[in-house]
Amino acid sequence: MSAPTASSPMAWWLAYPEVWAAEQAALTAAGATWSGESTTSPAESDDAPGAPPRMVLHVDWPHPSRQPGDPATLRLEVTFSAAAPWFAPTVVLPEPLTGLDRHRNPATGQLCLLAHPDDWQAGRTLADLLTAQLPRLLAAGRDPGAGPATLALEAGAEPAWAVTRLSLGGLLVETNCTPAADVPGGWAELVTVSSSRIAPVSALITVEDFNERVLWAGDAFSGSGARRIPWVRLPDLPDSGLDGPSLWALAASRLAELLADSSADSGPDLVAVLVTGEGSNRQPREEWLLLARGVPRPRTGGTLSAPTDSVGADAPPAQPGGEQLTLFDGVRPSPPVRVRRSYAIDRGALTARLPGDTTRLADASVTVVGVGALGGPVALELARAGVGRLHLQDGDLHDPATGARQLPTMRDAGMPKALAVALNLIDVNPHLHLTTGLRYLGDDEGSELPGLIASSLVIDCSASSAVSRFLAAHLRETGTPLLIASATAGAWGGAITALPAAGGGCWECLQLHRAVRTTVPWPPARPDGRLVPAGCSAETFVGAWHDSLGHVALQTARTAMALLTAPADGTAADPTANPYGDLQVVSLYRRGRPVHPRWQTRQLTIHPDCPLHQTRSQQRRIALTGRCQ
Repeated sequence: MSAPTASSPMAWWLAYPEVWAAEQAALTAAGATWSGESTTSPAESDDAPGAPPRMVLHVDWPHPSRQPGDPATLRLEVTFSAAAPWFAPTVVLPEPLTGLDRHRNPATGQLCLLAHPDDWQAGRTLADLLTAQLPRLLAAGRDPGAGPATLALEAGAEPAWAVTRLSLGGLLVETNCTPAADVPGGWAELVTVSSSRIAPVSALITVEDFNERVLWAGDAFSGSGARRIPWVRLPDLPDSGLDGPSLWALAASRLAELLADSSADSGPDLVAVLVTGEGSNRQPREEWLLLARGVPRPRTGGTLSAPTDSVGADAPPAQPGGEQLTLFDGVRPSPPVRVRRSYAIDRGALTARLPGDTTRLADASVTVVGVGALGGPVALELARAGVGRLHLQDGDLHDPATGARQLPTMRDAGMPKALAVALNLIDVNPHLHLTTGLRYLGDDEGSELPGLIASSLVIDCSASSAVSRFLAAHLRETGTPLLIASATAGAWGGAITALPAAGGGCWECLQLHRAVRTTVPWPPARPDGRLVPAGCSAETFVGAWHDSLGHVALQTARTAMALLTAPADGTAADPTANPYGDLQVVSLYRRGRPVHPRWQTRQLTIHPDCPLHQTRSQQRRIALTGRCQ
């Protein structure tokens, strides 16, 4: 079976008539009856104009294992996606069966006929699926003798967001933001993180009881522009699915009881509710939902504007120039109550799926000098990995023309580059202790040097030989680890140097080795890849991040991780903690043609002509001579 090649979308049963014929024959052979319709359901907001229709079948399927009170046939609603038969159909049992407590979504009625979507094979029919899996599902779903562990996990542990129709956006909280079980409700402070009309994002910063006693306070976001809203605990939600208005009614009723205020329902337009859910490994716990009650704005000028959403009420008002069209215009009316689930953002949650010892990274302090095409991505990877303290040092302003290979965007035009990158990193890891230096190294009147020496690691991505020489000389005296990362013209290659070197050499030794090109590899460079920008005498080069810049940046981050998480019996300053070698060189071009990335590693040994080592040798000889006399 091959995919259709028509340029216009086509219904799958027309594109694969033999598959549809086999489906009908198999249903008939199984004794089922059905009626069908094609649809481009308005409930699907992502259906684009001209999208191929879906097929919905209403199937009466013979009950394979009837129990007292069960109907003779099961009325199923089967939806084939526009991408059928490559993906499994969705099977819904709208009317619940007595005792069927598992493998059926209580909100949607969808049956879990497959352990995993990948178990579906394109040549399989719906009748085959129902014949093989439905009896097994009914037996497992109604089995009273399930294992104790399974029953414990299923006893009210299903997350509320899995059985509730959610709106776009979310609520950011920390895992430990759970008031004591005897507190029924209170007040909370909420800040707007993103005021997008499509998917607004808010964050809880404090939670109090009704006596205004602080029960929890977070440190990920500040209280600037915070809004005070009520919160209430809803411990006994029904097992069936809940919609937004039902949740709102329960919350309003509970608040009215607690506050002895019958008008509670007409008061707030935002309520946070704490409901029974589940955490990692399906362990029962409580989770937050944010309920927002809004009213759709009236049509103006023949268009439907985006609905009012009080979550973003504290955001700056839109600029004059007319209302923007909602992305869902003409598709479906906005619900009167929006339900947004919570997402954990504490440090443990952000690093839970990362390998290695992330606690050591949390104690590390790293300085990145130069946060352009190399340093910016390196800093981003360090923030993602959970490094506790980052100092970004760069005196440049962001030019949008370099946006193809740098983290800042057009919105950051003219902003200090270090500050623009810092704002990006805070969005990735709000627990990061972040500082910036907004002047070039050398123009800072020496203010940067104490912080550089005190860092757990310094990474030089400045592409300046003067900066590299300065850092190598000063950090050599204190033993502070230094990584120097660079790329070549045309992004044909790059190099990473780790100091102090296991081979005993220094930065000046490397320059002498490179001068003769016999002991260390030299990364290739595009001959005509250099250019001089207007109004500047400093050369730069052509290249994009997806060329060697990306390879060098990611390998620099990997090397940094190795140094920062060195075995506990050593220190990050120990050169043997680096498994990648003193000098790493990547070649992406050979004889002017692109090749697979090829990394070479070398020890950086002492060069016999290096004046730094020569001076020390002479001093040692003088000292020895004096002792002999």
